[in-house]
Amino acid sequence: MKKLIIYIILLSFTFSSCSKPNKQNIENDKNATHNKKIIATWVTYEEIKMLIDATNSKNDFINLIYEKLNVLKNYKVNTIFLHVRAFDDCFYKSDIYPVSIYCSNKDGSLKYDVLEIFINICKLLDIKLHAWVNPYRIRNDSAINKINENTLAYKFINNKSEKIIITENVIYYNPAYVDIQKYIIDGIKEILENYSVDGIHIDDYFYPTTSTMIDNSIFTSYTVSGGKLSLNDFRRRNIDSLISSIYSLVKSYGDICFSISPNGDINKNYNVLFADVKKWLKEDGYVDYIIPQIYYGYENADMPFKSVINEWIHEDNSKIIIGLGLYKSGKKDNYAKSGENEWIFNYDIISRQIKDVYRNNYAGLSVFSSLLLTNKSDNSILEKEKINIIKTMEIYET
Repeated sequence: MKKLIIYIILLSFTFSSCSKPNKQNIENDKNATHNKKIIATWVTYEEIKMLIDATNSKNDFINLIYEKLNVLKNYKVNTIFLHVRAFDDCFYKSDIYPVSIYCSNKDGSLKYDVLEIFINICKLLDIKLHAWVNPYRIRNDSAINKINENTLAYKFINNKSEKIIITENVIYYNPAYVDIQKYIIDGIKEILENYSVDGIHIDDYFYPTTSTMIDNSIFTSYTVSGGKLSLNDFRRRNIDSLISSIYSLVKSYGDICFSISPNGDINKNYNVLFADVKKWLKEDGYVDYIIPQIYYGYENADMPFKSVINEWIHEDNSKIIIGLGLYKSGKKDNYAKSGENEWIFNYDIISRQIKDVYRNNYAGLSVFSSLLLTNKSDNSILEKEKINIIKTMEIYET
């Protein structure tokens, strides 16, 4: 393993699409950083499934995780967001949620306590672990017949309750209901009670649709009882309520972090997902960090990277971690219009974006995803980009 790490680092000085860095600029960037940056990555449920499928025993699983997390040290990663609840199930011991189908024995019991294992290995490697949950998402399809009978959602199927939202593509819990909020809060409390996590993290799964049909009954009841908010503001208030409740809960357990990774488009967050990210940044009692998913290239016709990060600038940027989309490397960016081929012909996009993070003195960066950083691929552009990332991080995090 040590030989592999040394080889990768040495190789990083051999291939680069960047010109030689200006030493004075680098020093200026480094001097602008007063606090140690959070260098993070997301470990998705897909990756957890792959790790489980690739091993035959708990010891093999532990060794493989150690190997993967150790590779992340090459990129100076000091924090991971571990997907412990991607849907209405989990990768840990729970009395509230059923076991994920990706981590269960034939009898439905928990195969490995993924969260516990990751926590123990992260402690050995001096990596912070934040438990990542998707609070509202039940399924990423419309197959109601596949909803686990041990979930809260199962109770709402037959009576066509508004408490679950069913669209053509997803099934969600409805954010408008108090008992749904309590269910989510209780799940997070269970994690905080039983596991020594460094943080709780959620991402951009808020309202799945703008349809007025999903909350017609409860919104009508709200207005009849004297409520004055518009439907959109009503929805934003519902999301605000959950976010502030999670924040208060997390802080009641001591020095634990709460972060949210919303969509990179501020307007979409506000008008489509009903997430008032500007409010969460401005006011106390909502978040420690916002991690916008700024998965855009510099040549994106509608959302060029530099313009987007400027929209996210906060008073001192101390609450902002920039999310970077390594998954686009070497691929066509279908929504970038005139910039659709940027990621195909350039292998220094992420490394340049890392430099922008330092120059603007953001709190840190997070790369999507861990799988791309730790696994070798036949995507030559991606592999060269990874070498450039190592080189860049060696410069800034020494």
